[in-house]
Amino acid sequence: MKTRRTFTQTRHLRRRATRRRLNLAPLFALLTLGAIGAALVVLFPMDWVRTAGVTANVEYSVFSPNNDGQRDVAYLQYALTTDAVVTVRVLDEHKGLVRTLINEQAQVAGRHTVTWDGLDSLGQPVADGKYYFQIIARATARETVTSVPIYVDTKPPIIRLANLPEDMEVGGNTRELIIEGVTDPDATVWLNDLYQPIPVDEDGSFRIRYRLQEGVNRIEIRAVDEAGNQSSVVREVTLITQPPELIVTNPPDELWINQAMLSVQGKVPPGVTVRVNGKEVQVDEDGAFNVDIVLDEGENVIRVEAIDPVGNVSVEERRVFLRTRPPQLALTNVQDGMTVREPSIIVIGRTEPGVSVWVNGRQVAVDAQGGFQAPVELIAGENVIRVEAIDKAGNSATLVRRIVYEPVTATQKAEVPARDWQPIFTWTAIGLAGLLLAWLAASLWQRPLTLVLRAERPVLYRDSTGLTAPAVIAFEISRPATVVAQVWDEQDNPVATLGRRQRRSRGEHLLVWNGKTDAGKPAPPGAYEIEVHASTLFNTVSSSVRVWIQEEGLAPEVLTQAEASSRVQNVDLGARGDRERG
Repeated sequence: MKTRRTFTQTRHLRRRATRRRLNLAPLFALLTLGAIGAALVVLFPMDWVRTAGVTANVEYSVFSPNNDGQRDVAYLQYALTTDAVVTVRVLDEHKGLVRTLINEQAQVAGRHTVTWDGLDSLGQPVADGKYYFQIIARATARETVTSVPIYVDTKPPIIRLANLPEDMEVGGNTRELIIEGVTDPDATVWLNDLYQPIPVDEDGSFRIRYRLQEGVNRIEIRAVDEAGNQSSVVREVTLITQPPELIVTNPPDELWINQAMLSVQGKVPPGVTVRVNGKEVQVDEDGAFNVDIVLDEGENVIRVEAIDPVGNVSVEERRVFLRTRPPQLALTNVQDGMTVREPSIIVIGRTEPGVSVWVNGRQVAVDAQGGFQAPVELIAGENVIRVEAIDKAGNSATLVRRIVYEPVTATQKAEVPARDWQPIFTWTAIGLAGLLLAWLAASLWQRPLTLVLRAERPVLYRDSTGLTAPAVIAFEISRPATVVAQVWDEQDNPVATLGRRQRRSRGEHLLVWNGKTDAGKPAPPGAYEIEVHASTLFNTVSSSVRVWIQEEGLAPEVLTQAEASSRVQNVDLGARGDRERG
């Protein structure tokens, strides 16, 4: 069968296969050696030229290793593109070795970080200046060298202020302060806690406005350079807006004086400058001042200024009136040495407005035009009337008048000697008849009798010493007449008679009531009516006006003078018939 082989055939086939294998072995060896050689030829040069790519940078190019907590360490960051043996060194600006940070350290591809604390290989701080981080990365047989500059700066930036001295005080006119100065051009400047820095010019100058608050203002200017070094300047500026206290003790305002030399006195806080009318005066250590000035006649304005060291000003002004001449004083109805028959007299005079007048030691009222009136009770014989006028400055003028009061008595009547009275009576009757006829003829051509009455001073004030001023009534008659005046109370009871029944000429006359009854007693407070009768041969007219007696210090519940004057009325004598009959 074909499938069966003999032993001989099998052995023969094995021999043939062995011979075939023995013949291919050298070929396989040669091919293997060739492949290995080719691989060495191809791969060895490729591995020889392979390099590690390195990129490096620093977090900030300047640092300050001064242990102030600001940029004390420099951070170098580098990246390897392949595994490599790395060496990192620090070189100075002349490329001299300062310190080796990493020496022949195998590192895998990727990012790496190394720090430098600013010390050299001996552990000493390096000097300020320029340095380099050098990174050497070696892969198999080739290496890559990369350098990054780094700067060491341990000096703080300068700060110089141009217009901000220490412990500065300013006044109310300097509420805004301009701060100017210089620093390093690369520095950043901060003011207090502002959230934005102050702009710095290329030359390092800066300028900013600062709003001051009342009191002490703490101003801190801080400069920080790129290395983190910083310096600061602190100033305290005190804003004082309140003017200094100024007390002028002399003179008071609206002072009248009759001496040309005046002492100006006062007090200010210590250190304050005082000027009086523009001239600086001496101030003692307690702040008191006292200076004499010469016044001009008339009105003087005294200006006192207190100026504190920061320019705040307090001003006080006083008006002082200098008057050295006495006031004018004249009496119109009292002559020296005159003789009167009445027990009282009204002293009428004139002075200057604002002057005080005393008549026999009692002050009288002076009107706006300087006129005054005062009743004076007389005693039989010689009477001295002393009138004194004193102005606000203390100048005085005095007039003294001596008058004689001679009362009319029955013994003073002349005795007529016995004679033949018949011719006298006859001629007297003829004369009277002629006069009567002449008067009747003249009366037909005369104007009718009129009486106008007004109250010059309708209110009498009473104090503890008596009445301060009498009531003054003015009346005007159109033709000569006999005048009588009476005072009535509110119950139509007669109170007083003002003067005797006497003939008055045409024109204006005055009546004065001193507030007393005919018995000489003071009339009680209340309303009264003064009635004046003017009589001629054929007709009589009367008019009345109201006056009041009021306690001093109480508001009078009466009419004003104008209203009281409007109450004056002309009436016929018959209008008071019932009163006359009473």
